[in-house]
Amino acid sequence: MQRFFQTICALGRDLRQDRQGTVALMFGLAVFILLAITGIAIDSSRINRLNMRTTTALDAAALATAKTLRLADASNAELNAIAEAYFDSNLRAQNQFEGRTENFAVTIDREQSRIAISVDIVLPTTIGRVFNVNEHRNTLSAQAIYSARDIELGMMLDVSGSMAGAKVQELRDAAKDLVEIVLNESQGPTKNRIGIAPYSSAVNAGVYAQLATKNPNPPTSTHVTERPGAHAFKDTSPFTGPLGKKTNKCTDSTVVPLTADRSVLDDHIDQLSAGGSTAGHLGIAWSWYIVSPEWAGFWPAESTPRAYDDPEAMKAVIIMTDGEFNTAFEPGNGNSSQQSDKLCANMKNAGVTVFSVGFEAPASALDVLRQCATKSSYFFEARNGNELRDAFRRIANELTGLRLTH
Repeated sequence: MQRFFQTICALGRDLRQDRQGTVALMFGLAVFILLAITGIAIDSSRINRLNMRTTTALDAAALATAKTLRLADASNAELNAIAEAYFDSNLRAQNQFEGRTENFAVTIDREQSRIAISVDIVLPTTIGRVFNVNEHRNTLSAQAIYSARDIELGMMLDVSGSMAGAKVQELRDAAKDLVEIVLNESQGPTKNRIGIAPYSSAVNAGVYAQLATKNPNPPTSTHVTERPGAHAFKDTSPFTGPLGKKTNKCTDSTVVPLTADRSVLDDHIDQLSAGGSTAGHLGIAWSWYIVSPEWAGFWPAESTPRAYDDPEAMKAVIIMTDGEFNTAFEPGNGNSSQQSDKLCANMKNAGVTVFSVGFEAPASALDVLRQCATKSSYFFEARNGNELRDAFRRIANELTGLRLTH
C-alpha cells in the first residue's frame, strides 16, 4: 500500500511544477486520488479479513499440535503433518478461498511442549494493480504451549440418606458429565485420571479396607472411619497411621482409585446408592488420599498418584454434599465440620486444588464448602439438578483448560 501513496505523491509534485494546470487536470487528479483511496479501502478490508482467518487457523493448528507433542509419541514429520492438516481444514471451515499461503513452517520445542508456526500469506490486489501494486504479502505466526497438566482428580460424592431418589440420579448424571469431559480424547490422547470417594456414615474402602486399617484378620465389614492422634488431619500413609474401624453402617458404594477407564468410573457411578448419615470429613479425607503421593504404595500401580512437585501433574478434588456434616467417630478430633476445615486447610497447603459443590444444602454446609474451596470462584451452590450438572461441567472445563501464547 505504501507504493500507492508514493505514486500519488509523485504525481502531485509533477502537477505542482506544471504551471499550465487546468480544471480538467485538477479533476483528473481528484479522480485519481479517489480511485487510490477506494483501492486502498477495498484491499485493506480483504487483507484484514485474510489476516484474521489465517491467524485463527494458525492458533487452532498450534494448539492441536502442541497437545499431540505433549501427550503422544509423535515424530517431527508427524507433528508437521498434523499442524498443516489442522491449518488447512480450519481455513476450509471458514470458507477462506482468497489469496494463497506459502512457506508454512513449524518449530518444535519438545522440552517446553511448545509449537510455533509461521506462514506467508499472499493476496492479489484489485484496484491496486492500477498503481503497479500487484499483491499484498505478510508473514503471520502463532505459538502454543499445552500447559494443562495431567489431571489427578478425587471426587467426594455424598450418598447419604437425604440423597435418595431423584437427587442421587441427578448426581450420577453430573458426575458422568464430568468424567466425559475430563477423560475426553476426541482432541487427542490424555493422561488424566479420576478416582471416586463415596461417603455417608463412613467410607466403604472395599478391597482396600483391611490394608487401610492394618487389620491382621479379614474385616467383617469394609467400612472405615477417621484416625485419631498426630495423623488425624494429614495424608500420612495408612501404613504409618492406620484408619479407624468404628462402625458397620455405611454406603454400599465403594472407593475407586485413580483410573483413566471411563467404563469403570461410569459403572461405579451408576451403582451409587443412598443411605445413612453424613460424615463429610471422611469423604474429604478419602478424596485427598486418592491423589496423595503419600499413598503411592497403597494403591495399585496403575493408580499410583504422582509427586506433589511433579510439574506435569495437577491434583484436585471435588467436595460435594447436600447436607450438614453430622457424624464423627473420634471425639478428640472435633465434630465433622471442624475436622473438615482442618483437612481442607492441610490439603490446600499440600498443593491440592479444591472445588466444592453444595446441592440443595443448608447454610451450615455451604459455610464449610466455601471455606474449603481454594478460591471463591471454585465454590458452587446448586439449587436443582440442572445447576448441579452445570457446576460439574464448569469444574471439568476449568480443569481441562489450555493456555495459548502469541
